[in-house]
Amino acid sequence: MKRTGWAAGFAVVAVALVGGQEREDRTLLSHGEMRAIINEASGDRAVHAVYEMVPYPRVRDRAEYSTRFRESAVIAKLAQEFGFSDVAVESFAQGTPTWHANRAELWVAGPKPEKLYDVHDILVSVASGSDSGDVTAALVDVGTGTRPEDYAGKDVSGKIVLGSGPAGVLQRLAVFERGAVGVLSYNALRGDDYPDQLLSQSVSSAAPQGKAPGFGWSIAPRQGRALAARLAQGEAVVIRSIIQAETFPAELEMVHAVIPGDGSSNQVVMITGHLYEGYTKQGANDNVSGCALSLEMGRAYLRLVADGALPKPKRAIHFLWVPEISGTMAWLRAHDDVAKRIVANLNFDMEGLLLRLSGSAWVMHRTPDSVPSFLNDLCASVLRFVGETNRERVRYRSVAYGFTLPVVSQNGSRDPFFVIEDPYYGASDHVVFINQGIPAVMFITWPDNFYHSSQDTPERLDPTQMKRAAVVGIGCMSLVASAGDETGLKVAAESLARGAERMGQAQRKGASYIADLSFGLSLPEAYKEARTAIRHQANVEKAVVKSASVLFADPAAAAKKLAAFDLLIDQRAASLQNEIAALCRLRAEQLKLPWAEPAPTDLEKRAAATLVEALPQPAGASPFGGGGRRAQTGPMTPAMQAMADARRKIPAHILGELGTVMRQGRTVLEIRDFISGEFEPVPLQDVFDYLKAAEALGQVRLVEKPAAPATKKAPATVKAPAQAG
Repeated sequence: MKRTGWAAGFAVVAVALVGGQEREDRTLLSHGEMRAIINEASGDRAVHAVYEMVPYPRVRDRAEYSTRFRESAVIAKLAQEFGFSDVAVESFAQGTPTWHANRAELWVAGPKPEKLYDVHDILVSVASGSDSGDVTAALVDVGTGTRPEDYAGKDVSGKIVLGSGPAGVLQRLAVFERGAVGVLSYNALRGDDYPDQLLSQSVSSAAPQGKAPGFGWSIAPRQGRALAARLAQGEAVVIRSIIQAETFPAELEMVHAVIPGDGSSNQVVMITGHLYEGYTKQGANDNVSGCALSLEMGRAYLRLVADGALPKPKRAIHFLWVPEISGTMAWLRAHDDVAKRIVANLNFDMEGLLLRLSGSAWVMHRTPDSVPSFLNDLCASVLRFVGETNRERVRYRSVAYGFTLPVVSQNGSRDPFFVIEDPYYGASDHVVFINQGIPAVMFITWPDNFYHSSQDTPERLDPTQMKRAAVVGIGCMSLVASAGDETGLKVAAESLARGAERMGQAQRKGASYIADLSFGLSLPEAYKEARTAIRHQANVEKAVVKSASVLFADPAAAAKKLAAFDLLIDQRAASLQNEIAALCRLRAEQLKLPWAEPAPTDLEKRAAATLVEALPQPAGASPFGGGGRRAQTGPMTPAMQAMADARRKIPAHILGELGTVMRQGRTVLEIRDFISGEFEPVPLQDVFDYLKAAEALGQVRLVEKPAAPATKKAPATVKAPAQAG
């Protein structure tokens, strides 16, 4: 009887606990919908698809260049089998021919011949773009090889250069400028931890007039150090490079598929992942994994909708599997009718890695503040739910150990799901949407110790992590695709509440400027920066709440109703500003400084009166923002040098956003305050210098705003004397 009573009591407590956990672990989907998604999503199917596309890094069959690449054929076939609509393989011309090595071997020529690398053993060992030939020459160690001084006193003409710098840099300095015939690069991301890992590298197939491109090899750090040691001991090392390569007509091949909407909306949701980074490199995790994941998301979603477990989509969902960035740009240009209707993009890049291998987390990168959106909070709601319910929480240990709502694969790990919500970062396909003002978030595994290397192979993937990523992706996709007025209001409420947290974080950031006088700021400067941070965040949050209007049946009417929160957000900001002012007065008293509201400086006045006008840019301009990342092909002009100098003064993580904001019709001061509010204080003069350099390059025009017309002072009125009663 006692045992029965104890068991019954345990059951009551357990039920109460689960109910308590469900009330605590909230998301925009119901628990029933989340359970249905968890039951249907398969990490194993996604991993199987990776093996179908990239079983191992291989030398492609030449027929792939005239028909379809293996990855495209597999993903198109599976999409058709899973019930996607309008599955099509599309191809667009691109400027650079496709390079392909049929044979490539690297040898130590003698006295005892030793084969070091063969492209059929390690695909990325030969640098893409290398010239064909059978070359034997002496090896010369140039250390890093990325600076002219590395070559001082060394004759590399007609020789092969060994260096730890990137192959492309070695090619420029050693081959193009000093007459070497080829380079061996043991450049590495983590050479001490992975001494046998080879990076995927390339060299230019175009040489300056009168010169040959030469060749490049990517070799492991262990091998590079061994060769350097032999040379240091006085051994004459002779290397033989055998390369048989050819080029094929340039093309961008991609696969597109659709899950149609129910016809009630003409809006579009776009799901992207890059299938290729060039056709030589074949990365299982970067990024066939992201494509396999989104394919599985679509398969499971179609099944769940058919079973009635999830609502039918109002908006069409387009899936795009492409060559990275260039493919997305080409597809959107060719399908402008679709592009103009996109309301959200979910981009998946490097998914399903076994997290413990690299000490990784699954990261969601938000939209930048220049594209404020509800999408961040919608996705974060699902991300955090799955993350929280897939880690053991000590406060629940008295009744149950383990995960609250496990998302695991029978063939995968039982590791916790480490998730992070991070600020915007580009360098993947979502940047193309962001640059067009379309909200886009990226999901990525980071760090990944194997990407862009010989060790980016399928066995490092974890079906459990792939399943979890699929669950989050399906949840986010379903919410955006099926949202109507009810979900739209829930999303707006989520953004309003999370926005209050972000405004508090902005205040905390500003308060630290005052308390610590960090960044070398004076107290008046710190006060200005703190106010800027709060003001900036308030403006962002007003736009975020209103952005949810696109989810309503009548977006224009919804936007007007959601605009009612503007005043309330401004009132919240004013309260935070008052607290900052009080804190600053206390700090001034502590420092025994007189305190008064700081006046604008002359530079701030000039910046406030200078408008930045964007100028049209040539087709194919860099998608990464101002200043560009385009390759340097000619001599450095004074204007280019000025931009290079100006870029060095701006923190690297701010450059992309600066490039976007400077094209939005703002003044110099507004631009500076925007990036300082979003990130950290940036000196106004540095922003001015950057914009002047951009003007010299023809990217923008700086225009002095006309002075506001002086208002006539109204004549004083004289109050009439009161009449005697």
